[in-house]
Amino acid sequence: MAFVPLRLPRIQQGRPIVDAQGYPATDFVRRLNDTFSAIETAYNGITDALEAAGIAQAAADAANIAAYNANMAAMAAQNAANGVSRDQALINSYITPDSVLTADPVNITIATHVRHYANGVNVTVLGGTAAASSPGDTNYVYYTDVTRTGGAVTYFVSLTPPTQLGDTHVVGAVIIPATGTATGGDGPVRPGGVMP
Repeated sequence: MAFVPLRLPRIQQGRPIVDAQGYPATDFVRRLNDTFSAIETAYNGITDALEAAGIAQAAADAANIAAYNANMAAMAAQNAANGVSRDQALINSYITPDSVLTADPVNITIATHVRHYANGVNVTVLGGTAAASSPGDTNYVYYTDVTRTGGAVTYFVSLTPPTQLGDTHVVGAVIIPATGTATGGDGPVRPGGVMP
C-alpha cells in the first residue's frame, strides 16, 4: 500500500469563523468538517494497514511453521531411511576368510579378517582373543563397532547366536574342545546370523 500524505484544509485569514448571529460560519464549518474527515480517513487507513500487516505477519509465521515442520518431517524420513540402509549394510555383511576362529579349552583366537558391508564398504578387523566357556559348548563370537571402521575391537562370547544388527558384528561359532584345538564354523551367513 502506497503512502498517501495527509492534507488538511487551512483556516484562511480574513474569513470569518462566526456569522452576524454568533453561529459558526458556513465556510468555517465546511473546512473544519473537511479536516475531521481527513483525520478520520488517515486514521482508518493506518488502522487498515496495521491490520493487513498483522494478517500478513500471521500468514508468514504460519508459513514458517509449516516449512519448519516439513523440514523436520523430511529430516526424520531421511534419518529413518539412513537407519534402514545402515542396518541392511550390516545385516547383509560377511567376513573373509569365512572361518577365523580357533579354540582350545581356555581361549578362542580370532584371526585378522575383512568385514564386507553390503553398501560396498570393506574394513580390516584386527584379530584378538576371548575367553572360552566350557568344553563341549558352542561359543558364538561377536564384537560391536559403532563407527564401522574396523581396526582393534573387543571380542565377546555368547552361548546363544547373536543377531547381526545395530552395532553387533557376528564373527562365527566354534565348539570348545576338551583337549587340543578346534577351528570355528563359518562366519556370518548372508544376510546375517552364524553357522553353528
